Amino acid sequence: MQTEGTSERRPGPVGEVQEKEIEGKKFKLGASLGRKLQDKIVGVISRHMNAFARSSLNMPGIDPNFLYHRLTMDKKVRPVVQKRRKFNEERHLIIREEM
Repeated sequence: MQTEGTSERRPGPVGEVQEKEIEGKKFKLGASLGRKLQDKIVGVISRHMNAFARSSLNMPGIDPNFLYHRLTMDKKVRPVVQKRRKFNEERHLIIREEM
């Protein structure tokens, strides 16, 4: 999806991938995975196929507008680590109790 003045790219897989068809649906597995591990992953996917939603239509009761989110970040701006906040002892105890 593109919005005014921005181009959005979806993250892609790292490294080479192999497409596997499991119960008529295509999945991408890392090509660097060993054959045994790929077979185990295929087994888990096929046993839990009903847990994978291919679109918002497969998720009844969930508003499709809720499913989409995007972080707007300017690639020219360097990330900054926030300063650690110091609290007085009373607030520190309250925070610790809430956690």
